[in-house]
Amino acid sequence: MKTIINNNLAEKYGKGTIIIHWFSFLLISLLIPMGFIMSDMEPGVAKINLLRLHLFVGILVFILTLIRVWFFFRRKRPSKLETGNYLHNKLVIWIENTFYYLLILLCISGIATIMMGDFREALQTGDASLLPKRLDVPSLGAHKTLSIILIVLLIGHIGGVVNHYIKNKENTLKRILP
Repeated sequence: MKTIINNNLAEKYGKGTIIIHWFSFLLISLLIPMGFIMSDMEPGVAKINLLRLHLFVGILVFILTLIRVWFFFRRKRPSKLETGNYLHNKLVIWIENTFYYLLILLCISGIATIMMGDFREALQTGDASLLPKRLDVPSLGAHKTLSIILIVLLIGHIGGVVNHYIKNKENTLKRILP
């Protein structure tokens, strides 16, 4: 017999969390393709401008993530969603928490790449000739790997929302929509 799930979808996240969630999603949706496009570009004016934009947006996501972590511990949150399966319930919590760690590590690895790759002068002056011709720093490899993990996690997160809707007929987006 199928377990009937009835989560209280009237319980919503706070306005600050909702705004940060969707604004971060938008910014991350821009950062991912920007990073992949930039990695294939030859050093030049377009690359340095894209790098500046990527750095600015990345730091903005870092700040928003830190604020969201603060909200996570200081603000009331809705009850955890019940899926009807113990392991699935744990997976939902794991994915939610992993986003915080992953975004913080992504930002740190991005900043480390800027520092270790000696991009500072090129970024400050806008002189593309100061960009490294070949970049071989461990933090860049970590940044790329973390980006791919983020993409997988985003797909899993969105898939989970769709799956919950199909299986339980509950629109969990109500909890995080303005």
